[in-house]
Amino acid sequence: VREAVVSTQSTGNNAVVVKRSDKMIEMLRVVEPYITWGYPSLRSVHNLVFKYGYGQVKDEKVALSSNTIIENKFAEQGMLCIEDLVKQLYEVGQHFDAITKFMCVFKLTPPKGGFRRVATPFKQNGAWGNRAEKINSLIRKML
Repeated sequence: VREAVVSTQSTGNNAVVVKRSDKMIEMLRVVEPYITWGYPSLRSVHNLVFKYGYGQVKDEKVALSSNTIIENKFAEQGMLCIEDLVKQLYEVGQHFDAITKFMCVFKLTPPKGGFRRVATPFKQNGAWGNRAEKINSLIRKML
């Protein structure tokens, strides 16, 4: 299982990428009735960053539309382009913490077709809980 986890709120349509750890899984399980989460593919992380990626630059929220933004912020860490950032997020690389502090929450659109049965867990054909790799199809619906 990959080290990155994407968590989305079924009500706010926000998403974040977090490190997978036993402690994080425990925290996700506590709030599970309010979120859905899973293990994203590289393509999903790429699409999230390229479509909804924003970072904090001098206390301003700036769209990650240029490699110059990444180069100015992370050149010392050897990251020169948005693809380097995506790779670090997906692989939970050595600069993961710095990237997550720099990046804003992904503000997604509601999924096409909406969430179904939001009061029911995903295991019972509902909306909330651990989707594992099936989080990727939800992310595609929300892009």
